[in-house]
Amino acid sequence: MTAETDKAALRVLAVQGEALDRNLAKAEATAKTADAAIENAERLLASVGQPLPVRKASAGTSLPMRTPRLRTWDEIAAEARVMQPEKVSFADILSPADVAAATGNLSRWKEEFSGLHRLTQFDYAVAGAAGLFAGLADILLVQVPRHPGFLGSSAAEGGWLSNVIKEKFGDLLPDDTIRELERDYKVPYDPSTSQRLDVKVEGLGPRTHRMSSLGHDPVLGWFFGVRDIITGSFSAIGSDGRLVIQSVAGWEPTEYGVGLFVKILEAFQSVAGHMLSDVATKAGLPPPLFGLLQFLQMGGIGDHSIADIARGMYRRGYDLRHFLAGGVTVMIVEVFVRTAWTVRELSEGKSLMDALPVSSRRLQSGLFLSHTVATAINAGKVAVMQNPLSLNWAQWLMFFRYVLPQAHWLLVGRPEAKAAFVREKLEASWGGLDADLTTVWADAFGSEYRAIL
Repeated sequence: MTAETDKAALRVLAVQGEALDRNLAKAEATAKTADAAIENAERLLASVGQPLPVRKASAGTSLPMRTPRLRTWDEIAAEARVMQPEKVSFADILSPADVAAATGNLSRWKEEFSGLHRLTQFDYAVAGAAGLFAGLADILLVQVPRHPGFLGSSAAEGGWLSNVIKEKFGDLLPDDTIRELERDYKVPYDPSTSQRLDVKVEGLGPRTHRMSSLGHDPVLGWFFGVRDIITGSFSAIGSDGRLVIQSVAGWEPTEYGVGLFVKILEAFQSVAGHMLSDVATKAGLPPPLFGLLQFLQMGGIGDHSIADIARGMYRRGYDLRHFLAGGVTVMIVEVFVRTAWTVRELSEGKSLMDALPVSSRRLQSGLFLSHTVATAINAGKVAVMQNPLSLNWAQWLMFFRYVLPQAHWLLVGRPEAKAAFVREKLEASWGGLDADLTTVWADAFGSEYRAIL
């Protein structure tokens, strides 16, 4: 409804309310007159010694009924504008009791909505415990990758879980298997230096080329790697933060046509095979999205920017295998919180399908809180150790994965959901009022009468 329509509706309500009050006052006066007449008649009968008749409801007289005619809204609004030209508000229409009742209903509905999304003491306890256990696993099991020293920190033997995962990858992919994969899955985005490239990629070297090459990223590689294979190009981020995309000699772009779909599938296969050939090597693959930190040519420690620190971390063993070790904190939080949620829902009598931890907004808030606790513990770990290698990249990625939807929920989603919830309650109330009006109409005119415009 527009603002002008709202004003017209308030004016009509005010005029019709006044008319209803007048009619009710007339009916009340008529009823009082009738009661007075009956009392006078009863006194007269009593004075002459006649017995009083028993009062009973009138059987009523059937009168011919006309089909009611309903006026159009424009007619009603025009009449109200003449009768009530000044500005009208709800205060002019509703009594203080009506206002208090409406305000009470609105407050009750808002509280009901908040109760559906408010974390309980159980939710807070589960989130805190899960975050604490994840933080302890990060400190005791993940620690840092094995390295000879970094930015003034002493050498470390690496965390137990980090070392175990690296050993397991070495067992699964021995050197002869790696050489076979390298031979079978050659890709254009694998130059280790800028020597044969038309455009130099700053900082490209044997130890860092996978960090620079977007095709080697475990997440971005499924787009950029496939694109590079199909177009015969090389997409890389230099140590100067510049994105360079160029053609590679000896690689011809795929021709568009009937065979393009097959080429895309083959490109995906090549990306997967090449990643396998690199994941268990000494340098390994970079963690997901880690190469994007090379765009951050500011901040950092001392004279070292964030980009410099990230490249140095990768050279010191901070690769995909250590990232997977850090992912144990994410797994602890997700499994702990979701399992506790399911158990609690089942204990409250819900079915298994309704109890599954899928899309509840309250569950998402609990997971966000738990990941916040785990991430805060990791931040404290980095501050105490004064070593960037103690950063849990997996935990921070999961934190940002939850913080953005949570911020959107608090700033946008929650107000919209609350308004929709109140609208549903109002529509339900209007439905009850409509049912009552239908009953009154049927009592007055019968079910066979229909209004005409």
